[in-house]
Amino acid sequence: MNRSFDRFGGLSAMMVGVLSILYAIFFLVITPRAEATGALGSWIILAVSGVFSSAAFVALYLRLRPASEGFALWGLVLGLFSSFATLVHGAWQALLLTTLPAADQSQRAAIELVRMVASPVDPAGVATFGVIGLAALVTGMIIIVSGRLPRTLGYLAVANAVLLVTLYFATAAGAQTLILLSGGLTSVLVGPIYWVWLGRELRRETAPAAMAAPSMA
Repeated sequence: MNRSFDRFGGLSAMMVGVLSILYAIFFLVITPRAEATGALGSWIILAVSGVFSSAAFVALYLRLRPASEGFALWGLVLGLFSSFATLVHGAWQALLLTTLPAADQSQRAAIELVRMVASPVDPAGVATFGVIGLAALVTGMIIIVSGRLPRTLGYLAVANAVLLVTLYFATAAGAQTLILLSGGLTSVLVGPIYWVWLGRELRRETAPAAMAAPSMA
């Protein structure tokens, strides 16, 4: 049964990587040309990625638990929290956008005002960027130390964590240049490579050498 979930979690991780690229396409390419379509599509994609990332974090926890149960559980809790908040954040914004066309003039103004303020479930992307960045940092360090997955994958997870945390602080500060730089790298390059690679590794059988790998202190 665990092996079946490994395969499902691996596939889910790969889906997160694909959805990350799709999100970037809708947000960066389609939205400037067709705002309604691009914005709605990007929020729906964000919500769906929250579902798939939750399965990927559980599968990753099962793989890393023998190395350091406490740290692996911490990474899982952070990952599941960020996944849930990402799902709710995306669904919340998508619902507001779908409500907007049917609203009258006064209602539209109120809905637009709600959209402009920080999301009550994910202010300034604290979960979408910040918490998931911490989850990537924790799990990346376990991978590096334990060797239960390729150590290069662990370094990539740490690099992605730095980009995600940077993106959170840039979003909170309204630093547009830094948002575009860190957001572009994590959503188009580093993030997708990490998630797809992680998915491929999770779908593989656990090697005997990895089973005997030393645990974290």
